[in-house]
Amino acid sequence: MEILKEVKFLAIHHSQRAEDSAKFIKERHLKRGWEDIGYHHLIDKFGKVYLGRSEKYWGAHVLGQNHHSIGICIMGNFDKEEPPKKQMYSLLKLIIEKMKEYNITVENVLGHREFPNVKKTCPGYYVNMDKIRKLINKKLLKTIPN
Repeated sequence: MEILKEVKFLAIHHSQRAEDSAKFIKERHLKRGWEDIGYHHLIDKFGKVYLGRSEKYWGAHVLGQNHHSIGICIMGNFDKEEPPKKQMYSLLKLIIEKMKEYNITVENVLGHREFPNVKKTCPGYYVNMDKIRKLINKKLLKTIPN
């Protein structure tokens, strides 16, 4: 696996199936011949965060962007329904942690569909990336000391 040298983006995905588990997704990715699960982190509907592929290595989640992005997958099909609040809370918390860790700007927190040349709905119609970025900005402003 290739070493991930510089992280510029956080790529947000959905698994496209409500019944998916981290174990099932990993098995599916391994059956494709991949060396590991494609995402670096996964979040279930209860808000539990699972570690996927080590952040030391390139992921396999956005064609042409894996060399400088961390992939976060919220498990479920959000073309059909809204993500649960617990799941979204955990997503926001994880995004903010990774933004601070890698010095990523909120403009570089993107849904899979927002990357160039992507023709997908991922992370789903019911995931509003503009709203997520606004919520991140609000939370970040609250953490700046006076």
